[in-house]
Amino acid sequence: MTELGPKNRGSRILPALLWSAVSIAMFSEPASAQTALLSQSPNHADSHLSDAKLQSFPTLPNPTGACVADNFTLSSQKTIAQIRIWGIYFGGIAPTTDNFTVVIHSDTAGLPGTALSTQHNVPATRGVTGEKVGAWAEHVYTLMPNSVILAPGTYWVEVCNDTTGNPSSFYWEFGVTDPLRGIPGAAFAFTAIPGSNWQVVDIDSNRQDLAIEITAQPVTAAVPTLAGWGVAFLSVFFGASGLYLIGRRRAV
Repeated sequence: MTELGPKNRGSRILPALLWSAVSIAMFSEPASAQTALLSQSPNHADSHLSDAKLQSFPTLPNPTGACVADNFTLSSQKTIAQIRIWGIYFGGIAPTTDNFTVVIHSDTAGLPGTALSTQHNVPATRGVTGEKVGAWAEHVYTLMPNSVILAPGTYWVEVCNDTTGNPSSFYWEFGVTDPLRGIPGAAFAFTAIPGSNWQVVDIDSNRQDLAIEITAQPVTAAVPTLAGWGVAFLSVFFGASGLYLIGRRRAV
């Protein structure tokens, strides 16, 4: 009587296990996991002008617009993929299309510094939320700029609309400070995009940060599908069955 020894069993089990691993890899699909870099919900109470058109501030001696920016920190390198903000049109008339510019600034002594990335006419979608800020309907905007890779550090994101030709100007809504990655305080500038000569916006505890969500580019990882697990299971099953039959035949 000849018995299938451990060494021989192992020599046959190993190919089955290898084929199982290959099967899982072949039938795996990438899974995406988005990372929120900043999450500050709207306060539904107040907003700040962020419109580049010259008629936005007609009360000044030289009518001009103003743009605002908010700051955040990164503990590791990230790639910005999407930005969502909330705002209103003061006067209640929305333009046919928005013309957003997104600028990423370095931080200089607690204010926006050098412009690291400037993107004009960023693709965006707009929707009405059903909420109001004062008398004006609240809108949510999803902006999809070209990806920007940022190293660990502190940054400012400037989002400025240009509603030239529309009677109502865009106001970026204030939000609730992100306790993890947000930094209390925003900034504004009465200059062309990208802004300079920045000033601090720190009116009170409810009006010192802006409503914004910044999302990092998804990180993909291979996740086995049901087909992958099925092939792997069958491989192991038939491999084990074959070994069993071989052992029985040699035993006889």
